Amino acid sequence: MLSACTLFESTGSEREPLPRVQGIENLFNVPGQIVTDNQIRSIQFHRGNNSANAPIIELNSSQRLNLLFEVLQFESRQFRVHVSHHNPDWSRSSIGRESYIDGLFSVYMDAGRVSSVRQPQYRQYSFEFPNDDLRILKSGNYMLSVEDADTGYLIMALPFFVTENQGSISSSVEQLITPRQNLRSSHRAVSRYRLPDFVDQPQFDLEFYYIQNRFWGRAKEASEVDFSSPNEVNYEMDRNSPFIGDYEFLELDLSDITQRNPQVLEFMPAENPPKVILFDDVSGFSASGRLTGAGNFGRPDMSLNAQYANAQFTFDAAMNPDEDIEIYLTGDFNYWAIQSANRLTYNDETDRWSTSTILKEGMYRYKYVVMDDGRVDDLFFDDLFTNTRQEYHTFVYMRDSREFYYRLLQFNHFFSN
Repeated sequence: MLSACTLFESTGSEREPLPRVQGIENLFNVPGQIVTDNQIRSIQFHRGNNSANAPIIELNSSQRLNLLFEVLQFESRQFRVHVSHHNPDWSRSSIGRESYIDGLFSVYMDAGRVSSVRQPQYRQYSFEFPNDDLRILKSGNYMLSVEDADTGYLIMALPFFVTENQGSISSSVEQLITPRQNLRSSHRAVSRYRLPDFVDQPQFDLEFYYIQNRFWGRAKEASEVDFSSPNEVNYEMDRNSPFIGDYEFLELDLSDITQRNPQVLEFMPAENPPKVILFDDVSGFSASGRLTGAGNFGRPDMSLNAQYANAQFTFDAAMNPDEDIEIYLTGDFNYWAIQSANRLTYNDETDRWSTSTILKEGMYRYKYVVMDDGRVDDLFFDDLFTNTRQEYHTFVYMRDSREFYYRLLQFNHFFSN
């Protein structure tokens, strides 16, 4: 399982090595998670009809996952989807497709719906499953892949989870006292798992993981586990490798793309798409201090009447542009990928850094991150001394010794105080 980027330990002042980034797959996403087509926008992937729900469903239940996305073109395209089963570290599991899927290997999506606005006109596609053509037989980690039916090219791959709802979990977050020189709050998740009757050897068969703020690729395995009780397991994170307790996001409310919006400095409706220049973000003074709970894709307005805009972000980084580092914009609107298209450039006249991205009316979280020699520091510009509510998930896996795959027995969703 990929390790989270914890830049400060609770027991010392030295920074941990920063994670290296390779292309679009970065420290926020799981291996294989990708969006390859720059015309794909406004992805939503969640349980039921609520975008705040994580993509987690219960096996053999009536729960459904909903995928929606939009393509910035009028012409219809045909897409097909299929799913694959994975281990907790997101390597492919050894079981065959017929073991975890009942139905067709690939399922075609509908032809999409055309927007009623132009500049640009776009088409919205949707897919709901499990369904009669695609039924899931096993619990565990999964990847949903969407391909162009004409070319066979992979368009996107997104993770989701299927749980058996076996046993029960109670969790809490302990705030650690860190040395003053670190200046950051640290969170240590603590949980109790009440065992189902069929788990005979929990010390050999079970694994426990924590994930902060739905960055599925940054899962941490619980290293402190107590099996002394016959009916339950207590598991905790290592004190020397906690989560950052004041991890920060900036928030963009672009529900109105006109100049009436207090975050919009200038509005240019004649351009295609309309251009909006946002007010400057300032290092150390722009974070919201709260978490929107909008998952990893934000909350774009999925109405076909909603407009796209080319948004220009401007950042007062308060740093020397001659330093051999790069600044990137990453957030809900680009699926937390670090891409060359969202690298900021420096303007000598304004002493500001800027970049642009196309996004739909809605609400989004984002961050500015630093890349230095291929390593990313996503805390470089975070505010200090904030009280940010953090979101957590914990997962309990069991190694199935007969079929040789990881079952996902249970999960829990909780927040810091």
